[in-house]
Amino acid sequence: MYVKFIILSFIFSCSVFSAELAKKGDLLEISTKEISLSNVHAMEQDIQQEEDIYQDRGCFGCWSRCFQNCCYQMLAATCWDSIMGGFNPGRIKAMTLLDIQPMDKVLLVGEGSGLDFNVLPDTINKNELKALDFSSEMVRQAKQKAPRFGIPEENCFVGDAQKLPFTEERFDKIFFPLSLGSIPDPTLALEEAERVLAPRGRIVIFEKLVDDHAEISCSRYVLNWFTRCIFADINRNLTHMMGHHSSLKIMQYESLENHLSGCLVSQLGPYYRLAVLVRASDYPDPPTREAVLRGDEK
Repeated sequence: MYVKFIILSFIFSCSVFSAELAKKGDLLEISTKEISLSNVHAMEQDIQQEEDIYQDRGCFGCWSRCFQNCCYQMLAATCWDSIMGGFNPGRIKAMTLLDIQPMDKVLLVGEGSGLDFNVLPDTINKNELKALDFSSEMVRQAKQKAPRFGIPEENCFVGDAQKLPFTEERFDKIFFPLSLGSIPDPTLALEEAERVLAPRGRIVIFEKLVDDHAEISCSRYVLNWFTRCIFADINRNLTHMMGHHSSLKIMQYESLENHLSGCLVSQLGPYYRLAVLVRASDYPDPPTREAVLRGDEK
C-alpha cells in the first residue's frame, strides 16, 4: 500500500514535470534563470533557524532538508500548480471547516504558490489575509496570483512557520495547506500557531498523516527517506506533533478518501487527513479526541 503511494506520487510528479518542461522549453534555460544557485542560496537563508529547533541534527537530516528546499524551488518554477490541482477538493473542504467569517484575520502557513487563493470565500477580508512560505520561488508565484484575487502582494512573504513574525492572538483562523509534513519541527510550528491564534479561533490542517495506534511498516520507514528529500515526511502523527503539553485539542479528524480529484491524485486520498484544532480552554466541550478515524469519517 505504501509502495503504491510513493509510486503514484513519483509517476504523477515526473509525468507532469516532463510535460511542463516541454512547454517551457530548454531545461538549461529553466535551470539558469528560474532556479539559479543564487536563488537557492537566498531561499536557504530565508528559512535558516538555530540548530536546536531541528528534530534531526544528523548529516542526513541536514542534507535531506537542503535537497527538499531545492526540489521545492524547482517544482515551483515548473509544474507545482499542475501537480497540486487534484487536491483542490480537499482545499475546498478545508475552507468549510475553517468557517471563515467576513471580519476574520486569516493566516495561511506554508501557502506555497497561492493555490488556496482560488478557494477562499468571497466575503473574506483580504487585506487581513497573510500567506507565508519558506520557498522564495513559491512566494514569487503566490505574489503573481494575489492581485487576481484582490490580495495585496505584500501580504505574501517568505517566512518560517517555526518563528512566526506576529504578536500573540493575532489570527482568528489558521490553515496549514499540505505544509506541516515539510516543516522541520512541526511541534514548534503548532506552538507558534497556538501563540498567534485569537480566542475561540481554530486551526485546520490538511496533510498526509499516520493515525494514532497505527503501525508503521518497515517499508514505509524506508520510503520515508525518499519522500523527506523530495517533498515531506509521510510518517508524522498529529498527536505526537502536538506534544504532551499542548493547549490545543483535536476537535475533528477525517479522511479525504474519495474526496480528491484526478486519475492519480484521487488514489492518494486514503493517506490524507483534515483536522481541526482549537484551544481546550476555549472549547471545554466536547473532550479532546484521538487522531483516529471513526466509522463515519473513513
